[in-house]
Amino acid sequence: MTIGIDVSEHNGINNWHAIAAAGVKFAIIRAGWGEGRLDGEFYVNVNGALAAGLEIGVYWFCYALDMEGLKREMDFLLALLKDCGLTPDKVPMGVFLDVEDDSYRPFRHWPGPKVVNEMCHAFCDGVSAAGYKAGIYSSASWFGRDSYIQGYEFRKHTLWVAEWNPTCSVEEANIWQFTDHLLVNGKVYDGNYILG
Repeated sequence: MTIGIDVSEHNGINNWHAIAAAGVKFAIIRAGWGEGRLDGEFYVNVNGALAAGLEIGVYWFCYALDMEGLKREMDFLLALLKDCGLTPDKVPMGVFLDVEDDSYRPFRHWPGPKVVNEMCHAFCDGVSAAGYKAGIYSSASWFGRDSYIQGYEFRKHTLWVAEWNPTCSVEEANIWQFTDHLLVNGKVYDGNYILG
């Protein structure tokens, strides 16, 4: 299976050529979070991964509580991608909305499953309209008919699923984050496989 990592400013400085030499084929890089919060290492990580020959994707950590908030976050992300020259062909892994428990822990009232699912659709629609491959990232427990994200509704997009078990249980998953302890050149990353 094709292996990749995902990174943010929390990973610090990365030796991208060494990462590529270790067999990592792709990286999904955090652009930022919330309304207008840029990841401090976004540009460095994008340039380093591309220079090392890795395919890249981009993710945005969602804090939106409603559709209006989601639109503001998405518009900022799309403007950022345009500003730094990341045209759709340079982001073959896709542009992802990261929505999970940690998105809403700071808030007393969480959006319900219907709102979360609608926000995911709006994000995928907006990102697709801008020409990018769109996707959603979350833990396996957030996907399913009795949870927040109705995975079967997103088959035309990319579902990136975190499940640190021997197998991925989400039928619709395209990318599987299988661990948060992948050792690459002595440094720990989240590890991901492309499924199928």
